[in-house]
Amino acid sequence: MHKLKSQTETSAVIVKNDSKQNKFEHYEKPRWMLNDSITDYKWFIARSGMDIPTSKPFPKESYKTLSFNKEVAPNDLLTSKANRYLLTDIKNSLLYLSIIEKVSRPERFIEIVKTIVNLIKHTNELRTSDGKPHISRLSMIRFNDLNNYLESFQISYDLYSKALKIISSQKNYPKIIDWLQIKTLLSITSRELTTLRNKIRNYLNSQAKNKASHYTAEYCNACQPYFDTENDLKPKQKTIYNVISNLEMLYASRITQKFPFPHSPRSLFSDGIAIFDDTIAPNKTKLIPANVALHSISQALHFVKNYGLELRSFIQALTDSEKVASQELKIAPSNVIRNTQTIRSYAFNNTRMPNAIKKLKITTWEYDTPFENLKHDWMRDNLSIGAAILLYSASMWILLGSFTAGRQLSLNTLKRNCFSQSPIDGLFDIALRIPKSSERLELEEVHRPIPDLIFDYGIEFSLFVSQLEERQGYFLNEEEVYLFGKVLSLNSSSAFNHNSQIEKTDFYKFPLSGDTIYKALCFFQDWSQSPLIDNKRWYPSSHQFRRLFAVLYFNFSDDQGLEELSWFMGHSYLEQTYHYAEISPTDDWIDEAEITIAKIGANLSKFILADKAVTKLVNKARKSSETVLVLEPLIRKLIDEHKLKTGEEVRFKKVDGNDIFFYFCTPGGKK
Repeated sequence: MHKLKSQTETSAVIVKNDSKQNKFEHYEKPRWMLNDSITDYKWFIARSGMDIPTSKPFPKESYKTLSFNKEVAPNDLLTSKANRYLLTDIKNSLLYLSIIEKVSRPERFIEIVKTIVNLIKHTNELRTSDGKPHISRLSMIRFNDLNNYLESFQISYDLYSKALKIISSQKNYPKIIDWLQIKTLLSITSRELTTLRNKIRNYLNSQAKNKASHYTAEYCNACQPYFDTENDLKPKQKTIYNVISNLEMLYASRITQKFPFPHSPRSLFSDGIAIFDDTIAPNKTKLIPANVALHSISQALHFVKNYGLELRSFIQALTDSEKVASQELKIAPSNVIRNTQTIRSYAFNNTRMPNAIKKLKITTWEYDTPFENLKHDWMRDNLSIGAAILLYSASMWILLGSFTAGRQLSLNTLKRNCFSQSPIDGLFDIALRIPKSSERLELEEVHRPIPDLIFDYGIEFSLFVSQLEERQGYFLNEEEVYLFGKVLSLNSSSAFNHNSQIEKTDFYKFPLSGDTIYKALCFFQDWSQSPLIDNKRWYPSSHQFRRLFAVLYFNFSDDQGLEELSWFMGHSYLEQTYHYAEISPTDDWIDEAEITIAKIGANLSKFILADKAVTKLVNKARKSSETVLVLEPLIRKLIDEHKLKTGEEVRFKKVDGNDIFFYFCTPGGKK
């Protein structure tokens, strides 16, 4: 009997395993589940990096929803009575995986269920066409079903061309695309349509201006690659790897299934190598061009240094003006809300703007026109307070991303009190939550050093965010709220309260969404007029600043100090740091790769992710000996022999999570 401790009500799912004569298994409700019972059709899964709420009502920002009300065939849901065995076995599998800690991040269950449901739906659609009965048990899934499902991730050029022809003839193209019409005309399954739609969207995005949340960038994205039909219609290696990994989880939990899933996808398909002749190798995070990176960082430093303190002072003055505006305008308390725009306009026009921020060209409290409809040139000369706050947020994000090498999750979950000074050495630290170095759902906080200047700017930004909350009547504990709080969003930052009807404070206890952060970064690049590249602009993702840190570190340390960098970036394994050195690996890096291959190969229970040549020599060594002391030097010897014979060298690249793919290639060339 497997049990997981819980402080809340216990629910049970009964499983009868006929093959092993087990009567049943009881599963307690996991700690990460916020809904009442594991028998519910919706599971509310606490978000990684966030504090798990302890009482209802649970804020929607604190969890993600896993719904089992998914279609497994046309007009047939997984939760229907006919599919009760499917639903029970899938639920039990997830709970079992959680208990044995096979899946450490519960949010991954959303992707696992999505993959399983897509497999069943794809198979059922094909069975409907052939007049065969639908799948009602996991044990009914055949090898051909799995094979066909994986093949649906690849589309032909002919199918792609036909779809584009249909799209171009549709009435509202390109604004609206009737995907259902395409599916019907081409007689393809839902899974095939998803693949086709993704490819076509990639093509269309490569031809259009960059988009963020409620914001269209000024230019096309210079880091968006040109869509190449010869290569980009192939399935992505990482996608296939993830799909097979998700289905492998179903196979790994078959012990708890009444009708066990019979196939090991990883054994059958070797991460897709057994199906596809070629796949798209994972793209490393693109490196920001030096001139773009230096422009972004310098502009961010300029903004926080010259405008941060004065912007806080100005908003405080505006807040004070708002409080007396209704009296001076003789607006009754009952009419305050309907006269919001009048009060804001009056407050703005009657508040002195500090000389330091006049260069920002702030002309209004807020825009009357939706942000996404404003012209970029016009906004540069007519910022609103909300737009200035968005630029301030982007500046701070760029600096913290560049100087801490933090992932988006780490930056997004920074608490308001994340900045500290060591009483021992007087140096400055930032407390980060690093996902890949922690097995806890909430994530442990780790301290990383930051420059004193960034510390000072961070403290000022914290005070600024707190002031925005206080102007609306919210006084929150800095240990409970986030640095990049929701109060920084355009709508929230301009909101105000005149009649003490305070909203639920839970909304402001959570961080901005990833879409809003990307919107701020894109807007900052346009506003600061980042250098153009072939009439395109580089709109960086958060992770690109992380890689920028790693590359600069390599350059300034002469490619030394791998272990120090690995610690700083929060890598659980040294191999994770390899892909950051892939720009131009030196002899030291290549030697490190060969040592790693030998160490992995010497561990007979460990799988090595590598090409056929590397795998072949590892297997050859393992067949000749099972002694670690013999295997390591033997594998190094076989590598040297292969290099001498072929003229190739060892290379490596990151594939997914902690995995590094090793391969041989010609020096200066491709694999």
